[in-house]
Amino acid sequence: MKLNYRDKVILGILLAVVILIAGFVGLIKPKNEEIKEDEATLIAKQEEQADLEARIAKIEPLKTNINKTYEETNKLTADFIPLEEISNATQLDQYMQQYAEECGVRIDNLEVSTAKESNINYYYNEIEDVPAYDMFASADLNGDYAKAQSEIMAESTALSQRNVETIIQSQYGVKVTGTKEAVWNYLKAVEELEKTMIVNQVNIEDYSFGADKAGEEGRQPATQAETETPDTDNENAEQPADDNNAESETPADTGEETPAPASAPAVLTIDDANTSSVQIVISLYSVYDMPKPNTEE
Repeated sequence: MKLNYRDKVILGILLAVVILIAGFVGLIKPKNEEIKEDEATLIAKQEEQADLEARIAKIEPLKTNINKTYEETNKLTADFIPLEEISNATQLDQYMQQYAEECGVRIDNLEVSTAKESNINYYYNEIEDVPAYDMFASADLNGDYAKAQSEIMAESTALSQRNVETIIQSQYGVKVTGTKEAVWNYLKAVEELEKTMIVNQVNIEDYSFGADKAGEEGRQPATQAETETPDTDNENAEQPADDNNAESETPADTGEETPAPASAPAVLTIDDANTSSVQIVISLYSVYDMPKPNTEE
């Protein structure tokens, strides 16, 4: 069968259309779908990039906030006694003994507890509810009594309902003997430490510190004094007499003066007639220090 010119043209056009359709289906359509998938992937990556950039932008403010929190925490814990200084009985004794020595009180007895976990209770005036509540309620027709009572108990009610926190506590119980001034100075030294400690108990056996007994005996109370040997460096100082040789002249055969005995160091003495024993119990508080956070890595 022979094709004329018109049939050949039509056949060529059909063949071209078939080739175009086959090329679109086989090549262009898959590429188009791949492009759409790549565009979706690009959008997801761009969103991920934006999220990472937002997180990175928060790093510096977060580091600043962490360092600020660390500094503020250090300020809060600065008032607490370092745990490594009072963690056991020996360390606690060494920590507190220096103040007794500086103030001139004598330690007669010592009871020290090791550091342990303890509650931090709130200090407030605990007000009890009104007595005869039924009578109270019957009389309170307008609710004025109840409102006034609620205002009175507001602070104690709020504090009693708070959660009680815990802390590390060491307890130092000591019995000292000293003059009133020395004991007062010792308690003042403890106060001026400005550390987290509480004087729980002070029991003074003789509140007059010997004055009452001295009055009964008709004498003046003794005072705390330093006893020193005579000053041998002063040429006019009197030398103690020697029972074996009352004369302290220079021997005629040598022409040299007899050397004076060396003076003993000054010794702080406490007159027992002017002192009192005092039982003192002190609670000392510690916390664990927060190490500096590593915000550079």
